[in-house]
Amino acid sequence: MIRYIYSALYSLLKNTHHINPLIPKKAFGNKIEYGFISSDHLQNSKLDDQLDQDLIKAGIEVKPYAIDTIAFENFLSQNLYPKDYYAERSDQRSNFKEKALEHYVTLQLIQPKANHVHIDIAAATSPFSDLLKYVIKDTTVYKQDLIYKPGVNGNRIGGYAHEIPFDDNSVDSVTLHCSLEHFENSSDIELFRTLNRILKPGGLCIIAPFYIASKYCIHLDPVFNLIKQHHPVLDTNAEIRYCFWKQYHSRHYDVAAIRKRILQGNENLSLQVLRITNFKDAFEQSYLRYIGILSKQI
Repeated sequence: MIRYIYSALYSLLKNTHHINPLIPKKAFGNKIEYGFISSDHLQNSKLDDQLDQDLIKAGIEVKPYAIDTIAFENFLSQNLYPKDYYAERSDQRSNFKEKALEHYVTLQLIQPKANHVHIDIAAATSPFSDLLKYVIKDTTVYKQDLIYKPGVNGNRIGGYAHEIPFDDNSVDSVTLHCSLEHFENSSDIELFRTLNRILKPGGLCIIAPFYIASKYCIHLDPVFNLIKQHHPVLDTNAEIRYCFWKQYHSRHYDVAAIRKRILQGNENLSLQVLRITNFKDAFEQSYLRYIGILSKQI
């Protein structure tokens, strides 16, 4: 019953949002536009070509990466996921295959060593940590999320990601799957400062997808935020867009934002960007355009 009432309220507010005085129509003097900027890039590959050039000019390495689609299908056929994880997985509209694709590629990129220590950040209910433990036996895997009990409890780390209470140079790898974009205000900046500290020399942070675009853009769902009474702190130099996908906040970095929010002050971290050349071949509805790999210099 509560879900029905919420759904009806959301629909009502969405349909009337343009006349709702509680929903701003401008941000920092500029009209608020609609739609994900990533959709602009998916419809026009020239925007990604220009983005690649901008990254290279900024001294950030960009490499093409092709997914082994046959190996990915074999990975899916192993039925490694719990049955209740995106249970509608047979439906092509389901997000299951996209998540599995992100996990599969990440597993190819992680370079395990003896006594490997890994943290899956903003893991929530994701089974990736169990999957990694199954695939790579000799590893210690933690999952972190704000929704967990505070502190380190077994393999769970509760609290903000930048508060991970691990020693300097103690972690081999970190993953963020569809999560970095939701880090509001300065929480992304603080996260990378923490990673700069806790990663071992040679350690990796893999961001999949890495939401980057030709413009620095922050997406908001104005109806969701209104219902939840949530008020995101926004960057004055970001383009603000409205999207109706029942999330608070989604940040897409341009080159300047990458340098300022990810790399600045973290001289030990270097960034490599992988442009996925065949993500649509792996899954027609995929949006895994880019992956970011941060490595700590030895």
